[in-house]
Amino acid sequence: MVYATDKKLVTLVNTNQIKPTIAPIAFDYLYEPLIRAGFEVELLDLCFAEDFETPIAAYCRQKQTDFWGVTMRNTDDTYFAGRHSFIPLVRDIIRTLKQHSQAPIIMGGVGFSVMPEKLMDHFGIDFGIVCEGELSFPKLLTRLINGEPYHDISGLVYRTPTGLIRNRVEFGDLVEVGAHGREFINNTRYFAQGGQIGIETKRGCSRPCIYCVEPLTKGRKVRLRNPADVVDEMERLVQQGINVFHINDSEFNLNVKHCIAFCQEIMRRQLQDKIVWYAYGMPVPLPDELVKNMVDSGCVGLNLGADSASEKMLRILMRTFRPKHIATAVETCNRHHLLCAMDLLFGAPGETGKTVKESIEFVKKLAIERVIVTLGFRIFPGTALEKLVRAEGVTPDNPNLYGNIEGNEDFMEPIFYLSSHIASDPFKYVVELIDGDARFIAANSNDMNYDANQMLVDAIQQGERGAYWAILSRRMEQERVRNDPQLVIK
Repeated sequence: MVYATDKKLVTLVNTNQIKPTIAPIAFDYLYEPLIRAGFEVELLDLCFAEDFETPIAAYCRQKQTDFWGVTMRNTDDTYFAGRHSFIPLVRDIIRTLKQHSQAPIIMGGVGFSVMPEKLMDHFGIDFGIVCEGELSFPKLLTRLINGEPYHDISGLVYRTPTGLIRNRVEFGDLVEVGAHGREFINNTRYFAQGGQIGIETKRGCSRPCIYCVEPLTKGRKVRLRNPADVVDEMERLVQQGINVFHINDSEFNLNVKHCIAFCQEIMRRQLQDKIVWYAYGMPVPLPDELVKNMVDSGCVGLNLGADSASEKMLRILMRTFRPKHIATAVETCNRHHLLCAMDLLFGAPGETGKTVKESIEFVKKLAIERVIVTLGFRIFPGTALEKLVRAEGVTPDNPNLYGNIEGNEDFMEPIFYLSSHIASDPFKYVVELIDGDARFIAANSNDMNYDANQMLVDAIQQGERGAYWAILSRRMEQERVRNDPQLVIK
């Protein structure tokens, strides 16, 4: 590849202003490839700003960037009770960038990759990159500088006289990418205000869950990183004063052998006494050997994404496990003293009051620390759920649809599916089924919406660290004990 000889400035813009703060890990991953390609790289981080106009104007007075790299982490909060879209904010940020600079804008990020053509049209930009950008982004910038064709670049979305074109994604080898320095963004500040820092051990998800965008935004092929590279990053972050990590993988336990190798690499370097970490995973595969290695290497919490404990609904959701596997997973975690939480997500096509009751009654019998119950599925383009919903009809007359339906046929604004066959008031019905079991967090409680959660922000400011579900679980337990002094905190 021929790279530009003069130092062009690339300014990466973090548009996510939601609190608690989430470090834009993609920028740490983009930094070194851009430097190697001959670019100067700076960060315009809007996360800590009270507004976005002031820092953009101030930056453009001081610097004349050659390219803007704009990230979009999520399109919305994906939360039925909130239905808060982030698209208007990103649109206004892009409009402000255009007012102060003529530099090309290239978009990326998981939220962007969900619906790139729709967002590019909405934002009025000419370039975007779907999925990972470590290789494609520097290549595109170099081609633009040199006036060379860019139509073969992996994952590129670009404008032509006849409309937008999206190139097929060709995923890179994560082993060849190696370790990242993790020194570009201010991870220490994000840790202080966010309570955790993300680490990625693999990318992609091969599971067929009907509602999930992970395979669309990170690929269906699971690609593994070298465990030594991952732990290199952790050690560099520990040197920065960071000691609580969250595994950013779609599902941590997609490859058990690789997970064990990661855990053993932590222990080989005797890092386990300096850190704690959390993961999100499936109930299966979760063998004793894996859980033991997780605990021995510093893992203190696992969030099981079960969604349901109804045989019928697990099949509809296309989950690759059954209720018996959920029970076994909880037993395995308990045997090794690993804190275990579970997500239940109700309301998909086919959900009824009977299936909801079946799930709650099943989970009540398990010795689990916390159960987070949510109702309503955000419908995203490209998923199997979208096809099911379109077959029903995307109209205001569909009793299963909630949100701005008219004029929103492309699902750019949040639309949720919540089966009308659960109960006339499904939220009240679920609360009645929970029947005061303190391990359950009631359906669509604002406490469990991680975006703009003041309880969570306050807890982190007061020194709490860890996965958000674990922090909130501790806080809610403390509140329960304050209300009933005879209770004992675990």
